[in-house]
Amino acid sequence: MFYLVIDLEMCKVPRDYRSKSYRYANETIQMGAVLLDDSFKRIGTLCQYVHPEHGVIDYFIENLTGIKNSQVKKAPKLDEALIHMIDWLGERDYKIYAWSESDRNQLLHEIKAKNMTDERIHEFMKAENWIDYQDVFTKRFELSRQLSLEEALGRAEIEPEGKFHDGLDDAVNTAYLIEKLELNPEYQLVSYEIPDKPSERLCSTLGDFFIGLNLNFVQN
Repeated sequence: MFYLVIDLEMCKVPRDYRSKSYRYANETIQMGAVLLDDSFKRIGTLCQYVHPEHGVIDYFIENLTGIKNSQVKKAPKLDEALIHMIDWLGERDYKIYAWSESDRNQLLHEIKAKNMTDERIHEFMKAENWIDYQDVFTKRFELSRQLSLEEALGRAEIEPEGKFHDGLDDAVNTAYLIEKLELNPEYQLVSYEIPDKPSERLCSTLGDFFIGLNLNFVQN
């Protein structure tokens, strides 16, 4: 069994650009992927920019991801990028890991809105192929809330590579996290909680303030 770790980056689709055929707020502009073997060791990476058909890369998205309009202008559309990744995987049996379910949901939205009919894409997207590792992480450590990838790496004592919000770098770092935790079932997260200190009661008397002072009182 092989493991594909995937991460998407998206741009915004302004309200004025949405329509009955595409009513979603985001659109994919980058897919990063890391392929792991059955020992969770990296054996390949794939990074693809994707041409958005409805969204735009504004200043906020460019600043966040580092992706420019010039990089996606002539990039393949999402269906082409997905088929290229599926061909890259070949005949391997694999499971797909992502940090949260949002990436799979985004792909499902776009596949439906863009009328993708290729059977290989629909086979790739089947729910049983996908593992939400953020959910796995939360349940394993019985956390009260879900953590961002950056928080999870810190709690697992992993120094991240590259920059956050780059599709390939996020996939690489997610793969490091998966490798560490899957190969170390007894591992416990680092706690960043500050232990409570016992309260110190203010119990000084007036005389305590004069301890150590040599006071001479003059009698009349």
